[in-house]
Amino acid sequence: MPARPNYARRRTVALGALLVAVVAVIALTRGGGDTGGGPTAAARAAEAAASPARLPLTRAVGQTLAGVYPGRTPPAAFLARIRRGELGSVILFAPNVAGGPAATRRAVARLQAAAKAGGNAPLLVMTDQEGGAVKRLAGPPSRAPAAMRSVAVARAEGAATGRLLHGLGITLDLAPVADVKRVHGSFLGTRAFGSDPAVVAQRACAFAAGLRGAGVAAALKHFPGLGRAGANTDLERVRIDAPAAALRSDYAPYARCAKEDRTLVMLSNATYPRLLAGDAPAVLDPATYAKELPAAGVPTTTPTISDDLDANAIAGRDRPALRALRAGLDLLLFARSSASSATAHTTLVADVRTGTLPEARVRDAAAAVLALKASLDR
Repeated sequence: MPARPNYARRRTVALGALLVAVVAVIALTRGGGDTGGGPTAAARAAEAAASPARLPLTRAVGQTLAGVYPGRTPPAAFLARIRRGELGSVILFAPNVAGGPAATRRAVARLQAAAKAGGNAPLLVMTDQEGGAVKRLAGPPSRAPAAMRSVAVARAEGAATGRLLHGLGITLDLAPVADVKRVHGSFLGTRAFGSDPAVVAQRACAFAAGLRGAGVAAALKHFPGLGRAGANTDLERVRIDAPAAALRSDYAPYARCAKEDRTLVMLSNATYPRLLAGDAPAVLDPATYAKELPAAGVPTTTPTISDDLDANAIAGRDRPALRALRAGLDLLLFARSSASSATAHTTLVADVRTGTLPEARVRDAAAAVLALKASLDR
């Protein structure tokens, strides 16, 4: 049974008026450049996005997928997938932005032009710009999270980062790290804001607020927490044996600011056997969505995104894309290979058609992503 069983109707009804108004404005203001007398690409996007229930299945599945491409220039085949609506979000890494700001703006413009040409909603374009050890672009933040020693500094760093990203057309920062550093020698190092949940909540939420104020969405990560992890889930399977009560004591950042507009929650690839009572990674476990996110005070309308489903912690798991969507996830991230997101699209469409994956679950997830996109166009 898919988690969040009552969310689809609530999201779809709430989205109706919002998306009709927002994407109608987009259609009017961005509709130039089409020829032939028919509806503009933006108008087609408006019609599709205003009612996720009417999106063709292949495009609804595409809204749930985020993919990566090699090099500085998006390949033609990748752009074709975007035009067809098979990919609704893109993540940029250092090789994609190595040409500098002007080249990055051109690449993002090509990506968005492909989405528009196909009559799709604008892409979410994302990157990891935490500061310190994890930063894809030159420029802010100028210090690592651990060195953001006050709320004011964290907010200022978030605002500067948001301005940088917004100027490049990047609409989502996969930051801040909301993990509370609990283990000496943690792989998080200076990526964490600290070891006190209240302090982490104040500073992480201030950084997120700075991003949002600049028109960029923020992603709190990695729920339910990697502050007790001894290894990186990008590199290996990670098991966190802390008691449930201890893990829940670190939910303060989510309780404080996951309810804010333009905010996502990223789900961890680690396993939490004493919290989720199983050996599935949190991102694949229905209990994460049905039980732990509500326990943390995360509203049902807050969109969720996976950590990298190409990561080594997920390697060898049976059908992770299917399991994550069925569990309650909204946006599936494939950050190593463009082929992975393409394969996921093909198999997920087939899963819906065979009844393995409820179509309502896909449309619920697509609605959450489209609502986020609409909020970024205000």
